[in-house]
Amino acid sequence: MLKKVILGVTVLFFIVAFYYLSADIKGDSAELTVQKSLPNSDQASASVNAARQTTETKKETQTPPSTKTSLSSSFLHQRQQLLAQLDEIEDCENNGLCPFNEQDPKQSLFQQETMLVNALKNLQKMHQKEEQYDETLAEVTGKYLSSPLGRVQYQAINMMAQQPNNQNNANILLSALSDSYDSKVMASAMEVLAEYPEQQQHYENMLIQTLTTGSFYVSRTVAKEVRHILTTDNIAKFEDLAQALPANTAKAKILKASIADFKASQ
Repeated sequence: MLKKVILGVTVLFFIVAFYYLSADIKGDSAELTVQKSLPNSDQASASVNAARQTTETKKETQTPPSTKTSLSSSFLHQRQQLLAQLDEIEDCENNGLCPFNEQDPKQSLFQQETMLVNALKNLQKMHQKEEQYDETLAEVTGKYLSSPLGRVQYQAINMMAQQPNNQNNANILLSALSDSYDSKVMASAMEVLAEYPEQQQHYENMLIQTLTTGSFYVSRTVAKEVRHILTTDNIAKFEDLAQALPANTAKAKILKASIADFKASQ
């Protein structure tokens, strides 16, 4: 009888022990599950910082809005039509756009000049609207910088003034001005060429040559406008020129006045 009681107590003890052991295992498992599903404060901070860094990196590498770097196909098509029109105007006496008039030979030349100016203005407006100035425009501008037609050359200078500096076109213009007879063209060109310090020596030599042998009106224009390019470095050469020119000529008097104005401003 005593053995049965002892056996029953032993069985009961194992049952109770097993119960509590199972409860502890479940509790540890649940705690472990919660720990895995909820990161600690350090882990959360690291995750937030990583997310912020990723966002900031995207902002830094994101390309900002920029102006168009290429011309649209419709623009290029329209420009090509204008370029073709310029070619037709160049040959206008033969294709009937400005037929030769024996009674007034200058009429066809005047018509050609007017049409060229209008076409160049339209080309200029197209590029102004797009705010794009490419090599094709620079080449067209350079072509007409040396035009013998005064209004066409003046328009080309106006176009050059609105484009980025182009040393090749500056050289073309300087060469074209060496025998210019248009004072309006010269005044406009001097304003543009003042923005080309790389051409300063060539520019000054052209002005000196024009003052020495240039036409009456053009040399007077240069003598007046030269005050804007006088510096302490080049004043001596223009003073020497003023003394060498015939004293009673208008260009000599105007040049001396320009030199005096420059010295008074120093």
